[in-house]
Amino acid sequence: KQWYQRRVAITAGITNNLSVAMSRVSERALPVYLQTLRQSENLGEEVLADQQQVVELDKRRQTNRQAIRAVKNEEEQRNMWVMMGNEFVKVEKKVLESWLEGDQKVLDKEINSIRDELKHKVQALKQLEGEEIPKGFFLNAMSKNSLSNISGETGRVTERYVDQ
Repeated sequence: KQWYQRRVAITAGITNNLSVAMSRVSERALPVYLQTLRQSENLGEEVLADQQQVVELDKRRQTNRQAIRAVKNEEEQRNMWVMMGNEFVKVEKKVLESWLEGDQKVLDKEINSIRDELKHKVQALKQLEGEEIPKGFFLNAMSKNSLSNISGETGRVTERYVDQ
């Protein structure tokens, strides 16, 4: 019995010393871990909020696009009734088209700016998590002018080679 009690006492002492040593190490490492965890949680929430905002703006853009199409399909050049806020207003068709197209441009700019910010936030989140960023992550779509310039250049090049 004495041997067993002595072994239990030694084991308890080692366990206490080990837990004290581990708590000292973890006390230093815990704030860094918690800070990283907080940062990743905050970035994750911002990413989700931005994604939700893009969805909402895209819905508005789609309804605006439908309104533009409906106004353009109207054959008569007359004043049209439009609901602005809580009131109906009679507006000329050309003025209404310009308003809707202006709104469409603003919505496009907002969505694109949020998407650009979203890429940087996702990059920061992946770096905090220790993941690699995929190649081509920051690629942008080509504009119509760039695409037409490229197709024009390649067309000229192929014509040059075909003729010879």
